Amino acid sequence: MIWPFIYLSYLSLFIFGLTDNVRGPLFPEILKEFAVSDTMGSAMFAISSASGVCASFFARHLLRRYNRRSVLQGASCALIFSLIGLASSPNFYVFLFFSVLFGSSLGIIGLIPNVLVAMGSSPERKQQLLSGLHSMYGIASFLSPILAASVQYLTGSWRYTFAVLIIAPIMLIYYSNHKSHHSLHQKPQPQSDSNKKDRRKNLKPQLYMASMLSFCVAAEILISSRLALFMRRAWNYDMEQSSLYVTYFFISMLIGRLLFAVIKLKTSIRNQLTVSAILSAIFITLGVYVHPLFLPLVGFTVAPYYPLSITWISTKFPEDLDTAVSYMMTIDSVMLVVMHLGVGKLTDHFGITKALLIGPVFLLISLILVNGFEYFFEREKRTKPSSGI
Repeated sequence: MIWPFIYLSYLSLFIFGLTDNVRGPLFPEILKEFAVSDTMGSAMFAISSASGVCASFFARHLLRRYNRRSVLQGASCALIFSLIGLASSPNFYVFLFFSVLFGSSLGIIGLIPNVLVAMGSSPERKQQLLSGLHSMYGIASFLSPILAASVQYLTGSWRYTFAVLIIAPIMLIYYSNHKSHHSLHQKPQPQSDSNKKDRRKNLKPQLYMASMLSFCVAAEILISSRLALFMRRAWNYDMEQSSLYVTYFFISMLIGRLLFAVIKLKTSIRNQLTVSAILSAIFITLGVYVHPLFLPLVGFTVAPYYPLSITWISTKFPEDLDTAVSYMMTIDSVMLVVMHLGVGKLTDHFGITKALLIGPVFLLISLILVNGFEYFFEREKRTKPSSGI
């Protein structure tokens, strides 16, 4: 076990979650101050997401030239600069400019922890520590709106929330310079011809596993982002009641992540992913057609899918994990953009109830990909007499 890697990863993902989720509660105040429409205002999310896609993709090139700590520190400095810019923007166009830098820095800060935990944990504890890692995002998601509301209440301005958040990346830089990290982060070695051939050989399976994960993540975000709207339109709940269902969803997810951080099931990762996808699809369907209380439970059933997938990816590509996770986050981000646009169109044409049914479809696709990996990429291993499989 390399505990400094674990601690740095947990702190990084907590800061990622805290800063990534703070814009939602501040959104109405930002629209009001800059006097822009909802459509124009949503550009700050779209632009930061798009820049995060690019940063996640190009991060793999940075990680071939610099060690992970240096890349993380550089992204933290960029985050500090972007937060200063967001807090002091004189108009909305300047705010959008700093949103690009904000999204780019978070795209890298969100990538590094998944790699470091996989590298720093022992094989028998990797799954649990990855579940614990993503529990940090869940905890940060709860604290972020509380922080925004508290600072807004004390200062009367949304700008001070971004200013206060500057403390978070400063803490990350400070801890990453602790003496326990000095001998752990080595400069990457030049890639040999064999390593380059291995990377090209790994491209298709890495993209395959990234797509497998992205369909499940899209289903998860579909429910968390549209649950309140579903409760208001399909069940005529008011704002407070519908918001409670979203809270229940995140509580369920946090409980699921914490539970898998404590226990380790003896069955294979593929079987666990299969059960998670099937139960999540069933609960979405029951939530739409039977009772909406099944929808928050999707948070619990889908909770282990992401950390389990990272564990699986790390076992398949231990020597090329930076690239594999980079592809994963890039495809994730692209898939989310497509999902949001597509679900918006479906909601306009068929209503939110029918639109939610795209969730089980995504999970079915993910399920097929999970169980098809060995067939497509490991047939040769299974047919070799000496493989022992």
